[in-house]
Amino acid sequence: MGSSAMGRGAAAMRHRAIAVLIVTAVSAAAQQPARAFDDVLSAGDVSLDVDVLLEGRAVVGSTTKSWEDGGLGKVRYGADTGGDRRVLLRPEAAVIFTPRFGFDVTGKLVLTANDQQRQTIDVTEAFLEYKPAPARAFGFKARGGAFFPPISQENTGLAWTSPYTITSSAINSWVGEELKTIGVEATPYWRGDDLTVELTAAGYMANDPTGTLLAWRGWSFNDRETGFLDRLQLAQIRIIRPGGNLDTQAPTEKPFHEVDGSGGVYAGLSLAHADYGKLSFLWYDNLADDHAFVKSQWAWRTDFASLAYKVELPGDVDVLAQAMRGRTTVITIRAPIGPIVDTRFWSAYGLVSKEIGRHRLSFRGEVFKTIDRDTFPDNNNEHGFGLTAAYVFRPADNQRLTVEFLYVHSERPERAFLAAPPRARETQTQVSYRLFF
Repeated sequence: MGSSAMGRGAAAMRHRAIAVLIVTAVSAAAQQPARAFDDVLSAGDVSLDVDVLLEGRAVVGSTTKSWEDGGLGKVRYGADTGGDRRVLLRPEAAVIFTPRFGFDVTGKLVLTANDQQRQTIDVTEAFLEYKPAPARAFGFKARGGAFFPPISQENTGLAWTSPYTITSSAINSWVGEELKTIGVEATPYWRGDDLTVELTAAGYMANDPTGTLLAWRGWSFNDRETGFLDRLQLAQIRIIRPGGNLDTQAPTEKPFHEVDGSGGVYAGLSLAHADYGKLSFLWYDNLADDHAFVKSQWAWRTDFASLAYKVELPGDVDVLAQAMRGRTTVITIRAPIGPIVDTRFWSAYGLVSKEIGRHRLSFRGEVFKTIDRDTFPDNNNEHGFGLTAAYVFRPADNQRLTVEFLYVHSERPERAFLAAPPRARETQTQVSYRLFF
């Protein structure tokens, strides 16, 4: 059997597996009350809640080759092999298990299913959280396991979805792709009448390849959260193609992989006021030894600072803004030999959203850039901007219809070495229907 036939067979099997998961969940929901899966197990102080997200999606993709297919396009769904737009029908699903152990301890296990994952069903989060009752104004909470760091003000919905759009901003697309805290996070806090102050610190492992995508692919726009068994496709740019300086790199990235045997840290501060919104700052450094190389994966030294703000204005208007700036390196030996890769990156966005009854309109604008500071021939410079418009309608409390249009303009010289124009103007239109149980 040819490779293309095998690929089609694997895709068909994944679609069938997702369909079985969806049919099973819908059938179970039909036999239950409105809160179908709450408290499915309860024994003494222990209980288990189960939430399910089911989605059917229609997509008109761009005319560029998506990074998911080994290209340098910016959107999730790209062109077919002939460079023409594709119209795609995509099912996705997520199941969220929330065990509760008395008053103080809860857990979370998130399983996702879609046909772009390496495994049809994968785990995106799995952790325990300890949150005792506060002593007057002061309190403490901690969690351990695998979870997203507290960066996003967008992705506050079930299974790290956004209530505003389908596609995340470039910043939070990258968070979903390459960032995962696999460790312990502690947060002491103080809560006054109108103001809450939180300090957060964490130590983690297995995030050494973080930065690979930002350097060798650049920013992107998607809503895919990478699972623990997943692999991320890399375009065969000059530095990693056969004969390149780092051609020992695998053609895919394993983002949650321990390479140098040591951990990283992050620390944050958030101020939340009842009238003036929430301001959050996070500093992140994976402290990787960027000379380490294990099982075809390099350790990337990646650090960044993120500043985010969210406020709810009168008239049911939400305003969000976020900026991120950082650096990622591989093999930082002195010039003129090195560093092999030295890429600075930054991005910023602003989002305005208006809710009108069961309807919501959202608009987001953003800019992004990477700056190549090394002297090797691959060109990791890029710059661009993105515009997103989304309309959300909730026909019922547990249903959501979203129509989204995304436009991305970018310039990346390295595309020329993949026989693609350096400058790309990409559009992507999606219609999503989600059911929540």
